[in-house]
Amino acid sequence: MRFTEDRVQGLLERAFDRLLLRNTRVAAVQRVSDRFRLIDLEGDALQGAAWAPGNKLQVKVAGPFTARTFTPIVFDAVRGHVRLLGYAHGAGPGSDWLRRVQVGDACQVFGPHRSLALGDLAGPVVLYGDETSFGLAAAVGAAMAGRAVLRCVFEVESVAEATSALQALGVEAAMLVERSDEACRMQAASDLWSRGSGDGTLFVLTGRAQSIQQARHALKGRGVPASRILSKAYWAPGKAGMD
Repeated sequence: MRFTEDRVQGLLERAFDRLLLRNTRVAAVQRVSDRFRLIDLEGDALQGAAWAPGNKLQVKVAGPFTARTFTPIVFDAVRGHVRLLGYAHGAGPGSDWLRRVQVGDACQVFGPHRSLALGDLAGPVVLYGDETSFGLAAAVGAAMAGRAVLRCVFEVESVAEATSALQALGVEAAMLVERSDEACRMQAASDLWSRGSGDGTLFVLTGRAQSIQQARHALKGRGVPASRILSKAYWAPGKAGMD
């Protein structure tokens, strides 16, 4: 019996789904703004899963083998519940899924898996990122729970839309700068590095790959040791499906 390439691919996808993916359903969808969605997933398959702030969860948004990565805001392994913030920042499978997802939809996920090793978060933290970093900011803020200071700077497409999303997440005291305003963006980052470079602060750099490279270079120029800098590129222009 001869197998066509499409049939082989279909068999591989079904085997992958059956062995590695967790079945969930969409329990809630909140339209925070035109491009932001808060999404709650529930399922027995999530119960007992190990999770820590900074871990990633991959959601199958189309097939075959088409997934997008999210940073859970809340993960309840007892109830089998996870909350995600999605940002539909352009055209593509992930943004299309965010715009069409509805309560009751079946949803397959892979993970959670380790992405950023944040440690015990006992000291001050500076988080530098963008819209794709908002979920991480909410998870880190909740984990720190007043034990230490969390300062955030986000470069964003729309300050008004970003403000709405952060308010929905309960993330306060974040500095927002327009991504297109290069001078303002770099000045905001420089001010933040100056305030945190000498007090043992952990710097967490996420979001756009180019911005992370610039921030890492600036921190090293101020003498911040590599052990106090964590980074994870979530996206880069022209590249799809980064995690």
